[in-house]
Parts: sequence; C-alpha cells; structure tokens
Amino acid sequence: MNRETTYLTDLAAVLWPCGGLLGPGEFTGTRLARHERGSQYLPVPSARNPRVILPAHNRTAAVRGISSFSHGHSFGERVRSLALTGAFATGLAPLLLRDRLYVGAGPGIEHALASALDREVSVAIHLGPPRANRKPVLLLLTPGGRTIGYAKVATNDLTSRLVRTETRALQHLDGALLKDVTVPRLLHEGEWNGHPFLVQEALPVGDQTDRPTRHQLLRCVTQIVGLGAVRTRWLSDSPYRRSLEERITLLGARPEAQPLREALSRLPDVRVPFGAWHGDLTRWNVASTSRRAFVWDWERLALDAPAGFDALHYDLNEAVQAGVHPGVHRWLDSGSRLLRDPLMAATGLLPHTVSTVMALYLIDLATRFLTDLRPGSSGVVAAVDDWLLPALDGLRVRADHEATRTG
Repeated sequence: MNRETTYLTDLAAVLWPCGGLLGPGEFTGTRLARHERGSQYLPVPSARNPRVILPAHNRTAAVRGISSFSHGHSFGERVRSLALTGAFATGLAPLLLRDRLYVGAGPGIEHALASALDREVSVAIHLGPPRANRKPVLLLLTPGGRTIGYAKVATNDLTSRLVRTETRALQHLDGALLKDVTVPRLLHEGEWNGHPFLVQEALPVGDQTDRPTRHQLLRCVTQIVGLGAVRTRWLSDSPYRRSLEERITLLGARPEAQPLREALSRLPDVRVPFGAWHGDLTRWNVASTSRRAFVWDWERLALDAPAGFDALHYDLNEAVQAGVHPGVHRWLDSGSRLLRDPLMAATGLLPHTVSTVMALYLIDLATRFLTDLRPGSSGVVAAVDDWLLPALDGLRVRADHEATRTG
C-alpha cells in the first residue's frame, strides 16, 4: 500500500465501521465473500490516487457526483469529468476502473445520514488532493437523483476542529445580512463513529454560475468583511496582531517560526481596517452570477482580520495554477492592484498600507500551514521556505517604502 491507499482504508474505517476492503489485486489478499458485501464503491481514478469515491452500481449518484465535484476545475479537468460521466452513464465505468472498495452490510455513514434527514439517501464522496485539512465531502442524493445537500465528516483532530468551526460559522451566518452573497443553511449537526459531522444545503450552483469576475469578487469580499463591525486600528494595538503573535509562538522551535516573528515585528505600524474573512475563498468555494455570489466551505471563518485577505487568497490561488514561482511573482503585482481598487477603498483600506496587508496575509498563511502540519508533510515546509518567505521579505521592504513615502 502507498500513503493514499492507507488513507482510503483508514477513511473506510471511519465511514463504514462495519468494514471496508480494497480489491482486487495487490491492495489486499482478502476478499469479502459475495454474501457479506453490502456495497461496492469505485475509487476514481484509482485507489493509489483517489479523488472521488463513487457507487459502483448507482449510475445516477455517480454521474451527479462527478458533475457536482468538477465545478471550478480547469478546462482539461472538465473534459476528463465529461469522459468519466459518459463511462458511468453507459455502464462502462465498472469495467474500465480496476479498483474497488468493498463495504460490509452493517450500518454505515449512509444510515446515519438517512436517520438525520429522515429520508433515504445515496452518496458520492469527494476527497480532493492530500493536505492537512483533507476530509470527505459527501454529496447526498434522493434515490431519484435529486440533490439534498452535502455532508462533511471529520477523520482526525484537525478536521474535527474544522467541522465544528464550520458548524458554528453556519449558525452565525444564518442571521447575517449579506446583500449579494448566499451561504448554505445548516441542516444537521451530529456525531458518527466518534467524529463530528454536519449536513448543509446545496447551493444553486451550475451552468448559470461561473467564477467571479474581478468586480464580482471584490463585491463579495467587501460584503464578507462587513459581517461584523469593521474597525480601523493601529496594527500595533490590534487584537489581530496579538493573536497572530500567539499563533507563531505556538509553533515552538520550528525553524520557520523565527523569520515569521521577525517579519511581523518589522512591519510598519499603520492603521488598518479589520473585519471578517472567509479564510479560504478560492475558485472551488465560490460561484457567481452578475447579481449574486454563492459561497460555501466556511470552516476558516474569522471575524477579525485585515480587510482584503480574501481577495489576496483568491488571487494567489488563481495565480499559481500555471506554476508557483511565476504565479507568486504575478501575484505581488495583481494582489496590490486588487487592494487598491475603489471597492476595497470603501472598507477603509488606504493605498500606503497595501504591502503591509499583503505581508500580514503571507505571515498568516504560513502560520496556518505550519500549525496544521502533519508528520511527514515536507511539501508544506518546502513551500514556506521556497517561495513564501522570500516573497515576504520583498513585501516587507515595499511596505516600509510605502509607509515612509506617505509619512
């Protein structure tokens, strides 16, 4: 087994404590007897690289799962999704996909969800790429194929914290006044196999929505900033800075902690507007029409952060799609232009603070990466050392220049 097949079997133990075995071939020498098999799922594209887990004998759920989880992907990924949809629709997928996840006939996550919603459900499961906050997202469907909602199930301490945080965030957002932003309603919260889970409604995202334009993105960002009271403070006096310092301190003796601490201490003391930020606003978590934005995945919601963090986060994730180093180089300019937009000025963000806010964002992002780090996750450390800290050094110099020139 490689790391991904190990993850898949560990995940099966959470979702289906009755038992789940991978097969055929090299993944296991044991098979569940035919009469003991409750369900078969297909890890796609394979058990060594699972991104979605689809029911082998429920074409409707599989096809809906592929289309639902491909939103926001690149053109090439959408083409592959269309090919996979065709394979399931014609019944060829079980013949073409080699690996199986055999699940025992006892109670599983489907039973818990059916009980929570008081109706029969079918599921398709999205896993996404390996990262610290990876957790299964389950598309919930009626037997006829109508979408009921989505469920998130925690699998470890970090994801348990994130699921509980998102539950509280959705409860908070239920009464929020967002003029042009729609968020999902919380349908259920509970616990399964010792782990928290939540169910939220599905947003009306599909052919009529797309990635937000620059104007739509900033309109969405500024409305999220205003979820709570927006307060302009000197950076040195802000609760946000004190909280960030504490988070860096909790990194302990990690070698990256000291340069982050020094970068924070050397930023100019400017007045910055603080408000809410989604925390992970990317093409995978937002869709837009000309009138509205639909935003989900609120597990990182915070109510006290520099205005503009969400715009920077979205823009950085877009910039690095075609390559990290050239993307970060472009982001240093494009992120600055976003924060200087008149829409952002309405939050109280001033031009001479732009590079300071960008530097704070990178410090915050690096601290989050390192806090969530699991043993053996060397790729995250490489990312911090390889591009984040060098970019931060340049921003710190630029922030000093801006503040001095204005002063």
